[in-house]
Amino acid sequence: MTVSELEELVSFLDDSRSEVRSMSAEIVAGLTANAEGIERLKTLQRPLVIKLFRSVGMGGDAARKALVALVNLSHDPAVVELLLDLNVMNRVMEFIREGAIPHVDLLTSLLANATISERGCKDLLQIGKGSMEGLHMAVLLKKFVVGGITLCPNDPDPYEHVASVLTNVTRLREARLLLLQPGRGLLQALVSQLQSWNALRRLGASGALRNCIMSAEEDGTLDSILEDRTALTHMLRPINGQPPLEKEDTVRECMAESILVLANTDKGRDALWEAGAPEALRKGYEDEQHPGVCMAMERTAEIFLSHSTIDSGAMPGVLGMASSSAQQRRQQEQQEQQGKEQEQ
Repeated sequence: MTVSELEELVSFLDDSRSEVRSMSAEIVAGLTANAEGIERLKTLQRPLVIKLFRSVGMGGDAARKALVALVNLSHDPAVVELLLDLNVMNRVMEFIREGAIPHVDLLTSLLANATISERGCKDLLQIGKGSMEGLHMAVLLKKFVVGGITLCPNDPDPYEHVASVLTNVTRLREARLLLLQPGRGLLQALVSQLQSWNALRRLGASGALRNCIMSAEEDGTLDSILEDRTALTHMLRPINGQPPLEKEDTVRECMAESILVLANTDKGRDALWEAGAPEALRKGYEDEQHPGVCMAMERTAEIFLSHSTIDSGAMPGVLGMASSSAQQRRQQEQQEQQGKEQEQ
């Protein structure tokens, strides 16, 4: 396809005839499905993105195909910058709030890609917009949580990509401070998703929680995080070894590292004692195989032991971690591997 043919194709994306828009959007979506096609479209990047957005707003069969193309294109940081120049966050959120575009899964996927950049995060959070700050995120959080409650397992989950958005935005200090404000409901929203049947929700929620907790002391948000003691119980569940077992290594590692960070603070350690963390960690550690999770658990146990100046019935559980079956198996495997290497 020549440059002039591509230009003609792009010009049809906002054609008044729905069938013409649909056909051209389908061809463009196909081109954006691979690196070669995206490269061929680069010379028309700005008019292409503008036309695709117009096609989305015009609805019909072309809308979903145009969104597919935009999601594919938004993996390129340069395209993300162009999208942000075109006010993508406000436009996408307008589509979501009004419900005029039914393809919420693609709209939220586009938000997830755009928030990989710091500028995208700030735009979505409306940083510096006064009373408007956090409004977009409040809308997304509400729809995210309600969707998690009302959907049945294996149902299509249009808001699952909001979990990735939360992971992205919580990398920014101003985002964490904004979203952890009393009444925002971020912490409750995140911990509620740790038991979701949807792995994407669990992965995103655990990543966002880890981001918030890792910087809690520096941000001055530790008290806000510890205020809701039930949140700690939810955070311990993925690593306590109790059914239903958490299958995703990343989720368990995020939670184990978060618990380790909290255990390194006086207030966090006290709260974890009250939540039964030593016993939960002991049980979870028995059959844990992931090195990163095990390391975080072991370091947490060392912290509890080094601060065990009070008598506690839970202490044998922490001490028991040192001789757990999981650790013994790993030591045996290491010895067998060393033996094989020596034989060679």
